[in-house]
Amino acid sequence: MQKQLEQSTVLMIFPEFPSSFWDFKVAVEMLGLGAAMPPICLSTIATMLPIKYFDVLSIIDLNVEPLLDEYIEKADIVMLSAMIVQKESLSKIIARVKRFKKTIVVGGPYATTYPEDVIRMGADCLILNEAETTLPAFIEDWLQDCLKQIYDENSVKSRSNVAQTHEGKPLIRETPIPRWDLLKINRYASMSVQFSRGCPFNCEFCNVPALYGHIPRTKTSDQLIAELDSLRKLGWRGSVFIVDDNFIGNINEVRKFLPLLIKWQNWNDHPFSFFTEASLNLANENLKDIRENMVKAGFNEVFCGIESVNVEVLAGMGKSQNRGDIAEKVLTLQRSGLQVMAGFIIGNDDDKPTVFDDIFRFIQSEGIVIAMAGLLTALKGSALYDRLFLEGRLLTESSGDNTHQLDLNFKPKLNEDVLIDGYIDLLDRLYSSRNYYARCKMLRKRSGSTRRPAPLTFSRILAAFRIFHRNMIEDPDWEFVKFILGTLFTAPSNLTTAIEQAVKFVHFQSITKEAVRVHHYPKLVNEQVKIFKKRIGELEGSVDKRLRKINKLEQKICDKVDKMYLSIHPDYRANIKKTPADWRREINICADKHRQYWQAV
Repeated sequence: MQKQLEQSTVLMIFPEFPSSFWDFKVAVEMLGLGAAMPPICLSTIATMLPIKYFDVLSIIDLNVEPLLDEYIEKADIVMLSAMIVQKESLSKIIARVKRFKKTIVVGGPYATTYPEDVIRMGADCLILNEAETTLPAFIEDWLQDCLKQIYDENSVKSRSNVAQTHEGKPLIRETPIPRWDLLKINRYASMSVQFSRGCPFNCEFCNVPALYGHIPRTKTSDQLIAELDSLRKLGWRGSVFIVDDNFIGNINEVRKFLPLLIKWQNWNDHPFSFFTEASLNLANENLKDIRENMVKAGFNEVFCGIESVNVEVLAGMGKSQNRGDIAEKVLTLQRSGLQVMAGFIIGNDDDKPTVFDDIFRFIQSEGIVIAMAGLLTALKGSALYDRLFLEGRLLTESSGDNTHQLDLNFKPKLNEDVLIDGYIDLLDRLYSSRNYYARCKMLRKRSGSTRRPAPLTFSRILAAFRIFHRNMIEDPDWEFVKFILGTLFTAPSNLTTAIEQAVKFVHFQSITKEAVRVHHYPKLVNEQVKIFKKRIGELEGSVDKRLRKINKLEQKICDKVDKMYLSIHPDYRANIKKTPADWRREINICADKHRQYWQAV
């Protein structure tokens, strides 16, 4: 006897991201939008729930809109998906939903990696690994009223009839089109689709193979074209992110797909531009046809994990795909018409003290405008995590965000103070106006002229107005003025791209300034405390006079501590280990010692 004779109402919630390099929060706000990209994980799950048994409400993305009690009240099941970096928001949502006594179901990379943590948060049920394998068993048990706490690829193995690789990962050739209608697509700067899962490489720091395997599985070309066509029919125009961890992981399937995508783009008057992630071997000579077809299909940006410019470091992290002249590979991609966004990792065992200058010079000289320089973090599921654990160097679990964050979760070989100080200095240099716009100009000199101009939308017009007002009136930035004027007079066809780069820079500059403030806050306060201690030791006069003076000095220094703290954006204050309250206690203890001594004497 099935439990659910009527439909169960499902509310899907996507937790909030903390401010980070990749959320483009400030830039998105300048566009008048809510978030960079939608949660296609939930919109895909929504399609996989049979409408006969499940009525799925509109997806609530906390990066775009608030969660109202009335939404929770309507639901029988609340489903969530989260990455590690979203764990704080996830915990708050679960605690809130628990008050309504709803069934809470959680999936995604965080739950898959740390199931025990999510159970402790209060989740009733976890659907782990990939939904193509584990969701059917959950549906069956929900309908039979015999729900289990955890559904993972091992526990459902005997019940799954999904075709799989020999690694036990599901083929995705029957994964349905996401329910775009459940998303507020006009609140996003870009849409996202997935072509493949898995990566054939063995980078030591990466946990993708643990999550999705080494065998890259792809959707069929017709399958992804159908997804894109559904987006087009819904009215979307503009940027689409292909979210694969390595778009060229399965080269043969990419070669089949791109010619069809070119035809579809031509037939539909190029409604989309694309960007994605790919390994640096995309620049190899044997993949020239793929590069050319990517550009013809509308790809204009690709994120590559360069990680280091030191061959010893690359060898140590197992980055075999980065063999050869890295600078030449970057130039090859740029000349083909693909802007290279790149990741760099600092804190590797083989890094030298010159690593900061080496990476800075490389980024500047190669015109890598968007450079994600991050501290190494040991992710659970990676070979690095296992090695550091065995060596006794693992300190804690990763926060999931290694960019503009100043905490290491392992003991580095380099002196930690040197590492953090050098990293902050590198960020500060990379995202100064002069250096950022110098990279923009360098990229223009090196790039091919194949990029199509972005369509003129209300959001882009609004962002252009705001960036000019901000940089020319509100907070004048003469490097911006010189960059825009130079573009206008020497390369007017690039003006739209230049404005886009300037808008993104506001975000990068903003988070960098906050990271620098967080880093320098304890040092600046400590200097003030030293001055305070010195001055009270030099006070003269009667006891009453010294007491009055110390009270004024104490209040003055506490006001300075608070003022410096309040100058840091609220989103970043949590990164400060020693709060104003901690400093006030230290100041108060010091002042009280002097008061008691004077009064005793």
